[in-house]
Amino acid sequence: MIYFWRIVVVFGIFNLISIITLNGGAGMGIVWVAVIIGSLVLSFKKPFHFLFSNKYFKILFLGVCLIFVIIEGVIVFQGIGFNTVNNCDYLIVLGARVRGETPSLALKYRLDVAYDYLSKNPDTQAILAGGQGEGENISEAEAMKRYLVKKGISVDRLMLENQSRDTVENLKYSFRMIDTSEKDLQIIVATSRFHILRSKMIAHDLGCEVNGIGAKTLPYLIPTYYLREFFAVVEEMFF
Repeated sequence: MIYFWRIVVVFGIFNLISIITLNGGAGMGIVWVAVIIGSLVLSFKKPFHFLFSNKYFKILFLGVCLIFVIIEGVIVFQGIGFNTVNNCDYLIVLGARVRGETPSLALKYRLDVAYDYLSKNPDTQAILAGGQGEGENISEAEAMKRYLVKKGISVDRLMLENQSRDTVENLKYSFRMIDTSEKDLQIIVATSRFHILRSKMIAHDLGCEVNGIGAKTLPYLIPTYYLREFFAVVEEMFF
């Protein structure tokens, strides 16, 4: 078990270096530092045996692990997106970082799955959600529009929501652009796979039920984003 924690230390260092180098995983630097420090402590025999000899600590540890596995399992399951309906009324593409006027790789991945869906479902309208943040010369919505138009999607099918700054506002402001009280309205959200569950939860809290189609994530950023999403889902559930 001690060797397991030593592996976690190395794993944590790798992920910390990755997010620093790529300037990604906002807010996760301190989490990985905590993981590294905690695992480092547990990689030594004395503190490891001291803590795990306490039955209450052991129960607490196993309980946290169980909750983590369950929530991460649901996040992964929801991200598969095999229940996606065809010919939905609206496809909402959630924003991500734009570098100058160029969509980041994460945003391109979301736009690519949106393009595939729009190509196969010509009656679906798209709402491109995302305002202009720091380091962005145009809004995320405008960058998404340019990307999709360049790939051949008609501009008449694209609606821009360019005021939002986070996922909650992405969805809230997008819902304001359509009549969500309409019976049998079908809405799909296009975002990263790890983000599908929380997007559905937020939409539900806002009074709408949505399906989701998930875009891939760079492999070396998967641990960071899925770990961050665990905390975000817990926060959404309880706070």
